[in-house]
Amino acid sequence: MVSQRSVSSQRDSPVRPATRDEYLATWSTLHNGIDPSSSVLVRWWLRVVYTLSAPLVRASVSAHVVTCTAVVMAGAAVALSRPGTSAPLLAAVLIALSGLLDSIDGGVAMIGRSQSQWGYLLDTVADRCSDLLLLASGLALGAPMPLVVAVGVTTLLHEMARARAVGAGIPDVGFLTVWERPSRVIAAAVTATVAGAAPASAGTSATIGISVTCTLAVLGFTQLMFGLHRRADRTPR
Repeated sequence: MVSQRSVSSQRDSPVRPATRDEYLATWSTLHNGIDPSSSVLVRWWLRVVYTLSAPLVRASVSAHVVTCTAVVMAGAAVALSRPGTSAPLLAAVLIALSGLLDSIDGGVAMIGRSQSQWGYLLDTVADRCSDLLLLASGLALGAPMPLVVAVGVTTLLHEMARARAVGAGIPDVGFLTVWERPSRVIAAAVTATVAGAAPASAGTSATIGISVTCTLAVLGFTQLMFGLHRRADRTPR
């Protein structure tokens, strides 16, 4: 999804944590003016993120620490993606937690008013590392290399196209596709869960999972490009 970090200056001294309404307003600003109340799912998810992020802010936990922890968990999930065992079940839990922390780090930054240029960059790099690690988990479980590479390339193109669209000044690039970060996390977690629940057929489960993943990746990239094309046509030259 679009990053929840802004590029304002890093705070130099303690400040008052943002209230829930202030957090929602900041989130909306960073997501091209999307109204959090326009979707029940988005509204519910942001409340969960705020509830989990606020205690970390009060405990002075850095958003950078949360970001790095998410990547470490994704890496640990790869190590646990051992076909023929039940270990992938634990890998699925770590994948889900990694995805959750990916949202919480932005919540910590916004609530603690600690957004920074470095945080924005670190969050972006960490997200791409996690994306690749999720694919590595599928590969370790027995998914075919060509499909894993195809998903990886499509995912990186997806993110590159959106970033370039922002740089080109195309408006409203924050619209969602079927292949955003939550979809990637869910696909990897489900694949690992099935592989761990039925160890004898882990390779088959991984192949089916990466096939579905590849389909979603292609559909999401296609959706993104058509959406950017329509918006680019409306951009003043």
